[in-house]
Amino acid sequence: MKRKILSPVFIYTVLIIGLVVFSLPYVYMIISSTQTNDVILGTKLNFKFGPHFLNNLKEVQDKYEYTRVLMNSAIITVVGTILSTFITTLAGYVMAKYKFKGSNFIFNLVMISRMVPGFALLIPTFYILSKLGLTNTFTGVIVPSLASTTSVFMMRQYAKQFPTELMEAARIDGAGEWTIFWKIAVPVLIPSIITTALLTFMGYWNSYLFPLVILSDSKKFTVPLVIQNMTQNNYDPLNYGALMALLATSVLPVVLIYMWLQTKFKSNGLDSAIK
Repeated sequence: MKRKILSPVFIYTVLIIGLVVFSLPYVYMIISSTQTNDVILGTKLNFKFGPHFLNNLKEVQDKYEYTRVLMNSAIITVVGTILSTFITTLAGYVMAKYKFKGSNFIFNLVMISRMVPGFALLIPTFYILSKLGLTNTFTGVIVPSLASTTSVFMMRQYAKQFPTELMEAARIDGAGEWTIFWKIAVPVLIPSIITTALLTFMGYWNSYLFPLVILSDSKKFTVPLVIQNMTQNNYDPLNYGALMALLATSVLPVVLIYMWLQTKFKSNGLDSAIK
């Protein structure tokens, strides 16, 4: 039975349509950030760039100290991503490669924890953080998501593919367990680690609920909180151009990080590692 090969024209047509559908809202967001309310709220969509981008961005800066807000989000996201990626990678690696008393129980707890909705833990988490004096601090925003059960589960599944033969060979050569993890396992698992780190980065950058509950000082607000303040401000009429400028620039770090990490995605080379 002959396999039907799809026409390249059909494939590229579908890909182009998908590209347009997914990119059109962001493109319109960028264009709207250069326009005024009269144009944005007009009866027809206007895809012409206007001259008001800097004015709209200046309004966000003047009202909300946007550079400070970006710095707050950057600190929380970078620190949280680095710590969380290290913790979840190590936890997933240990669960995948070491069998000890209670290991299955711990993994089952991780799996059960993944089924609990985050908002159900919001009040007890806030209570614990308040008793530890971590409310209204960046640490209080970072800590609850450090040991993400989803990231631990993902890294465990990735680490299970890591060849045990390499670990045994390293032990014969006198390498310790930490050396095996840091110098042998981590380089092989880099693509998987990058994937987990990217998801963690997006989670921290876009986090809204925990910062909303934990942070009370406006000088410590993150980007999602400022967006919420803009849309719920009942004192001043909403400047949609300024809002679009805020949205467009807030998405930019995630897009740039993703584009940069795309160059790092390579085959994990597990087969060649064994050889």
